[in-house]
Amino acid sequence: AHLARRPFPPMAITQETVWQDVWPVVETLLSGTLSEDEAAIRETLWARGEAAQLYDLFGHYVFDILLKTVHGRGNLSITRAIETDNGKFIHIEFVWPDPDAPEPGSYTAADLVSVKLRRYRKTWRIVAINPAAVDFPLTEARAAGILANTKELTPTNGLPAEPWILPVALYGGALQINLREAGVRDEVERTFLTGMQAKAYGILSLLGARRLWRDFQATAQQVIPTEETKAWASAVTFIASEQALRQQTQAAVAQAYGVSLSHIAPCVRHIKQTVGLTTGLDERYTAVQSEQIVLQKE
Repeated sequence: AHLARRPFPPMAITQETVWQDVWPVVETLLSGTLSEDEAAIRETLWARGEAAQLYDLFGHYVFDILLKTVHGRGNLSITRAIETDNGKFIHIEFVWPDPDAPEPGSYTAADLVSVKLRRYRKTWRIVAINPAAVDFPLTEARAAGILANTKELTPTNGLPAEPWILPVALYGGALQINLREAGVRDEVERTFLTGMQAKAYGILSLLGARRLWRDFQATAQQVIPTEETKAWASAVTFIASEQALRQQTQAAVAQAYGVSLSHIAPCVRHIKQTVGLTTGLDERYTAVQSEQIVLQKE
């Protein structure tokens, strides 16, 4: 893609830092995604970040959607670069202008992408990608609202075919991507991930559920007999439903997995106690809350 190097309003960082140190990392991810180059993609990602976990679970297809390379446009421009946490993170916002727009270079919110990076040794690594403006990120709740309103406006109560809907559908659960075999660690994980996909959970809820199970297993180190797979998977799904503010009962989730309530309840208690999950939303596992950057007017 051709990058238009027009001036953009930086905040606390120099344009030289952005062009020489930060943007090349994003550019490598873009080219790696387009060429399906796993080595190039992994080189840009912070191993413990959300973006790396999404790649592990879904492969480059998820970046095609989040980075909006599916738009098939040949030009992009950086619109903003923002430094946060005393220089620990830099947020780059860029846009794919619509070449058919009435005014050259004009764009809408659907054309924006935000990339969060952090310093890693002598370079920068990508922590997260959001398919929206840096100060108004897309969330699962917002995506669900957009999907509901869009369906109401279409004659067939369906979703439009335009590429702009893909990130929204991915966050809202209307679009599901096949899981990478290498991204699934055990049969319990496979069972709850596929079960949640069937119930139209968004990608960040899937990620939160996987993180919950792996945190539990890292501490409990529990060997799960084959006959208990569905009980544990239903327990993870139930906790994920709480973290997504879905009105699900343990009985309903247990029924969906074909297990009894007496099997799911102790698993739920054990997982929560092990990971220190009490009441309410936990930022480790919920997709309801999101980082919000507030831009101060000068």
